[in-house]
Amino acid sequence: MGGMNRVSSVSERNTDRRPGGVNTRAGVVRALLSAILLVTSLMVGGSFPGSAHAAPGDTPDPSETTLAWPTLGLEPSVVLGPYTTLGVNMPVPAGMNAQRLRGIVRSPVNIDSASIDVTDGDGTLLATMVMPPGASAVGVVPFDVDISAASVRASTIDLSFVLRPSGGGDRICGPRQELTISDLATVFTGLEPPVTTVATFFAPVLEQVAIYVPNDADATEQQTVLALVSTLVRIYSPETLQVTVINHPRGASPPPTPPRSRAIVVEGGDTTGVSVEGAGGPGVYLKFAGKGDELVRQVSLLDNQLQSLAQAPAFRVDQAGSDYIPGGDVLTFGQLKLNGRADVLRTGRLGVGLDRSMLGPGRVDSVQVHLLANYTPVPDDDNGSLVVRSNGNIVYRALLDSSGHLDGTFDLQRQMFDQRINLDFALTFTPRQVCGPLIAPITFQIDPRSEVTVRRGGPPLGGFASVPSEFSPDFLVAFDGSDPNQLSYAAQAVSSIARLTRSPLTPKVVDLKTAVDTNSGALIVANAASVKKTSLDPPIGGEGAALDVRLPAVLRGSTEGGLGSIQAFSDRAHNRSVVLITTTADWSLVPPLLGYLDGLSGGWLQLTGDVLAVGPGGTPTELAIRSETRLSGTPAEMPDASSGGSHRRLVQIAGGAGIVVLVAIAAALIWRRRRGGGPDQTEAK
Repeated sequence: MGGMNRVSSVSERNTDRRPGGVNTRAGVVRALLSAILLVTSLMVGGSFPGSAHAAPGDTPDPSETTLAWPTLGLEPSVVLGPYTTLGVNMPVPAGMNAQRLRGIVRSPVNIDSASIDVTDGDGTLLATMVMPPGASAVGVVPFDVDISAASVRASTIDLSFVLRPSGGGDRICGPRQELTISDLATVFTGLEPPVTTVATFFAPVLEQVAIYVPNDADATEQQTVLALVSTLVRIYSPETLQVTVINHPRGASPPPTPPRSRAIVVEGGDTTGVSVEGAGGPGVYLKFAGKGDELVRQVSLLDNQLQSLAQAPAFRVDQAGSDYIPGGDVLTFGQLKLNGRADVLRTGRLGVGLDRSMLGPGRVDSVQVHLLANYTPVPDDDNGSLVVRSNGNIVYRALLDSSGHLDGTFDLQRQMFDQRINLDFALTFTPRQVCGPLIAPITFQIDPRSEVTVRRGGPPLGGFASVPSEFSPDFLVAFDGSDPNQLSYAAQAVSSIARLTRSPLTPKVVDLKTAVDTNSGALIVANAASVKKTSLDPPIGGEGAALDVRLPAVLRGSTEGGLGSIQAFSDRAHNRSVVLITTTADWSLVPPLLGYLDGLSGGWLQLTGDVLAVGPGGTPTELAIRSETRLSGTPAEMPDASSGGSHRRLVQIAGGAGIVVLVAIAAALIWRRRRGGGPDQTEAK
């Protein structure tokens, strides 16, 4: 390991007391670096089997795979407080065994030395990482511990972390103590077993799924593809499953896939059902077949997450089912899976949240919350309080008293929340008694019988703030057929929408005229010439070099190379919201937009305004033409605080293609400012 400062095992430390290849230096530096190498992990039930990393010249073990925690659908870091258990449910890929856990201990706060216990769901101690005095001064220390003894249940390992500071610090009255473990990854060994049944096709951990569809796919095949995209993204959440749609000749077989990847073929035919083709071989794929509604119906197997029942090479759905039970307009926290608990001494925080789509079908105009909670009674001589905020707005205050029970009601108007309704609880508890060993924190816990009452109605949402709630539970999808990759573009958009909600989304493919004239939310993929022939009124229109920016007074101009855009706007005439993927020129302008959207950690929620546009220069830019949301952010970064930053971002859309585009966008900014907006009022979502 040369000069790398990593956590070594106890057996390594006992058999090799050299400072891990650290060069001889001044005594202070040597002592400090030696302390780093003495950060150890205690392995339970056996000695450490040599280095966990391949040495130079060694042949890597082909059966060893390292997966970062985000690939497993887990956060890449955890924050540990003293003597508090933090649990993580870690999925295990099919045919593999978890061997080692790697990561970095970062910046301990008020901790000079400590140990971190790692246990499994049975309470078995897997490893203990020891931080001796002085190691915290380094700030960043890698670790690598053995977790091979962990028990696995239902393809999942339950890991628990407990931080135990040493040195006799005051747990009650001392300063806050915590540390962060980041860059978490798990080393697995083993090989993925052959796929022989429908059930084994859908492994617990997948990274990619490629869906192949005929070049001349009809509306039913297209709808089945989009339904599969939406369903796969939802059932594998929070894993970041990448789903792509690929056109290929009808009747062709897809190429073999790499590990933790799958290929699916959607193709109409006389035989109805879901079947594993090439079972057990390297070119195995899953085929969805059928005619008309029979083909779409097969997705119900996944939609209801019953794929584990299909323990055979083929399965047929004769009648689509649903586990959806309408919850009405009054929902309990228990139904919404909202819960929270905090131990409080001096200050404490907890938060709960949900996306609007979880509140059922129908537009949400406002919400009333009936909050119930239980807490340790606060004596009359002590002080306790609660402040609840939503999007930074204080919506409720209460004093905590000797009753130990909270029963309060407050309203959330539509301007107090966006696509997510987040409630942040700030708690205080100040004992009258001077802090000492007899002082203990109070516990505050939300009662699952708390209720959310939904008031329906209001106008359709405009701009990117309409996604995903205006498209739940179902929406229409239409194409004008001007590009063979339009289904792939729609699939990318549907995938990014589905990532934002736990609620099922049901896209339905219709013709362009039906999508334009209906009252349902719609995703439309059509070029500017086709859109111009409809009644749609998007923020930006045009054709070829011509460009219309539809401010209250329309600005018209021209730009060389055209403009590709994703636009989200309210269609008040039909009381719905529309997302339009379009171009005034070549469709090659659209993929950079979808790539930009896919690269945002928050997806649609991170977009602001109502237009994401790109010129031939290839630099996507966010614009607010009509919506109340101001432009914030540039490609791959958020706004800086420098003066004039928003002006510089606005001009990127033209990419050197034409000065008229710059004038149009500047006009949009000026108009927005006259209405009271300004760069300093930007809200980053």
